Amino acid sequence: MKSRIKDVYQTIGRVLNNPRAFGLGERSPRALENELTRIRLELMEELREEISEEEFLSTELSQDADRDAFPGVTSTSFSLRKTGT
Repeated sequence: MKSRIKDVYQTIGRVLNNPRAFGLGERSPRALENELTRIRLELMEELREEISEEEFLSTELSQDADRDAFPGVTSTSFSLRKTGT
């Protein structure tokens, strides 16, 4: 059972972290985001009862690794030039 809870917990996390990948645009609708967050919190409580703290933290860190740190930023090269003295 904990495996299924963990899978659903992670899937909801992916939807919340990257709604665009699920066809929801830049941000999910507020009501959907609130409901998914509520469900995810309930699942988190169930997981905490069933798995060790270390395993739980590992799950959370893997969610963070899937998230872009700065999703709206693209990397481009630039140079610094000294102007005037």
